[in-house]
Amino acid sequence: MNTLLVVTDLTRMQHGHVCIAGYDTHKTCIRLVRPPPDGIPESSIIQNQQATVFPFAVIEADVLDNQPDPPHVEDHLYAPESLRFIRRADEVKKEKVLSWSLHKTLHELFGQPILESPGHYVLAGQGAHSLGTILTNAIKCVEYKEGPEGAWDYRITFKDAEHWYNLKITDLTWHYYCDLLRADGREPADIAAELTATVRRLKVYLRIGLSRGWKKYPGRCFLQVNGILTFPDYLEGRTFADLTALIRERTR
Repeated sequence: MNTLLVVTDLTRMQHGHVCIAGYDTHKTCIRLVRPPPDGIPESSIIQNQQATVFPFAVIEADVLDNQPDPPHVEDHLYAPESLRFIRRADEVKKEKVLSWSLHKTLHELFGQPILESPGHYVLAGQGAHSLGTILTNAIKCVEYKEGPEGAWDYRITFKDAEHWYNLKITDLTWHYYCDLLRADGREPADIAAELTATVRRLKVYLRIGLSRGWKKYPGRCFLQVNGILTFPDYLEGRTFADLTALIRERTR
């Protein structure tokens, strides 16, 4: 069925793929998925060097069967060729959409115990949600540093209404924004300090999601930050495609 979605999550996955999620006109959260081993290539959501999917884009897609796998109950198959950009959501609509999934705490959001060590996770096979929104109560810092084998690590330490968390950031656009600043010749520690100062002075909503179980911990779904959405917009309207074009210019 052709469905309008306001995109809230554009997440970086492995091997050049992305994850897309948003809300339909009935306030239902829908994550667009393709059958394994297929994924959504990042390149497929760029046309004429412009992003067709990005946070707060209104898109249309032919949404097919729901494929729930608790706690990932939002998964829906879709027809990839049907996906198209319609318009950008206006400023009032943006916060309204976030309010549909807004929770005071992560415990409230996921409705099951959040376990620790290593990281923060919930158990697979149960739970009514794998995506939701938190309005940060406080932000201690963001981190940006090179990890093992040259991979970059993006993290944020924040407080919901009750507890502090340090979570991995999987927000595609945030990754590219950090990388753009590094392409300008800035040191990662300085970038982290600058971004910490930036988010501390803004109104920050975090889209929190759950990973899939993986080989080392098959029964655990780890909490991660799928989206950092600020008011005013720290990106000043730019999309991930805009940032990748700037990175290419800086690194020629």
